[in-house]
Amino acid sequence: MNPRHYGLLRLHNTEFSFFSRLFDAVLIWSSLRFLQYMLEIPTVADYEYAGLLAVVLYFLVAELCSVYRSSRLENYGDVFGKIFLAWIIVCVLLIAVAVATKSSFNYSRLIIFSWFALAPCLISCERLLTLLVLRYLRAHSSNTRSYVILGNSLAAKKLPQQIERLSWTGLVSLGTYDNLDALLNDIETKTIDYVFVTYSTEEQGKINAAIKALGNSTATIYLVPDVLLADLLGSQWVMLGNTPLIILNDHPFYGGIWTLKKLEDLILGSIILVLISPLLLLITLAIKMTSPGPALFKQRRHGLNGEIIKVYKFRTMSTLDDGDLVIQATKNDSRITTIGKILRRTSLDELPQFFNVLQGSMSIVGPRPHALSHNEHYRRLIDSYMQRHKVKPGITGWAQVNGFRGETDTLEKMQSRVDFDLYYINHWSFGLDLKIILLTILNGFSGKSTY
Repeated sequence: MNPRHYGLLRLHNTEFSFFSRLFDAVLIWSSLRFLQYMLEIPTVADYEYAGLLAVVLYFLVAELCSVYRSSRLENYGDVFGKIFLAWIIVCVLLIAVAVATKSSFNYSRLIIFSWFALAPCLISCERLLTLLVLRYLRAHSSNTRSYVILGNSLAAKKLPQQIERLSWTGLVSLGTYDNLDALLNDIETKTIDYVFVTYSTEEQGKINAAIKALGNSTATIYLVPDVLLADLLGSQWVMLGNTPLIILNDHPFYGGIWTLKKLEDLILGSIILVLISPLLLLITLAIKMTSPGPALFKQRRHGLNGEIIKVYKFRTMSTLDDGDLVIQATKNDSRITTIGKILRRTSLDELPQFFNVLQGSMSIVGPRPHALSHNEHYRRLIDSYMQRHKVKPGITGWAQVNGFRGETDTLEKMQSRVDFDLYYINHWSFGLDLKIILLTILNGFSGKSTY
């Protein structure tokens, strides 16, 4: 049985993250109202404003403190520590606002300081209950993840026993590999979520080869060290029981960050789609009137975690290529229609992909999806190529606003595009997304190699 299909929690991670944030907001707000009721303080606007400001500040600070980042290997101390740190910062900010606006005398000191103590305790209790439920479900084969072990060191022998004792992690073993080639063959056909690399430090060559080869998969890779590796101290560490793990690559969207990205896509995508709807209609009519065939063209691409999606585009060619061989458009390509030349030059052919955004298969900002045949070709030539698919593909991206759009007629051009995509994934922020969107609007998403 495929561990990916154990239960429904995995399929609705975004919704659970949203409700976690909603519960926090309710607890912050209701705890203040509860104290007002208990101490018989009448409801006045000042308390309403304080509660609303606290909710907004907590969401912002919680993102900075990674409160909503979901990790099944995280211990209770780390979870509660981040909650209290975020709330302490919020309290300091609230006091600063009250002093700056000279409104501190409008509040009961007893209520405010009781609220400062009560709110984080309620949030921690809610989070503890959630963790207990999740850990119970994972221990009973729900919401599980699959893992394999690569290597034959002492750590490889001890790790499965440690994981088995920590059944609440929900990790299901798919085996141990000593041969990297065998793992690479199986990773193409099996759903493998985590790979624990357990080679000893004397086998540095094998470690380097494994990191390089596994970079072309969508699995999350952990290096299990037998000593503290000085050159990896800058990497993120998590603890699996008493075993330290180093995260070598993973996507940046956990918990609330994923919700923020989702809201960005839904809100901005809906607004943009409404604004461009007259233009979509005009382009559709122009295509239908100037060349035979459908106005829209659906092409299969790889989406999140390498899953195949259908990407919408306006038809710009006389052919609808979507097979094992897709030839990139070149200068003076005879397949491109008259209207198609204009659409491709201005990137207006990409506008229907906002429907993909609302469907959830794409984001507004992310690595541009390539044709399936191109992925199969370049993943064998460029290191970490498939890491582009650790996030949803986008209509525009960091590579595109930096000039890497259109035909990639050399390996060096594709390598540069991949480098920019990986930089985006590793340095994602809401501000970076807004910067890319702004640059796309200002530059018209054009490029010298766009045909």
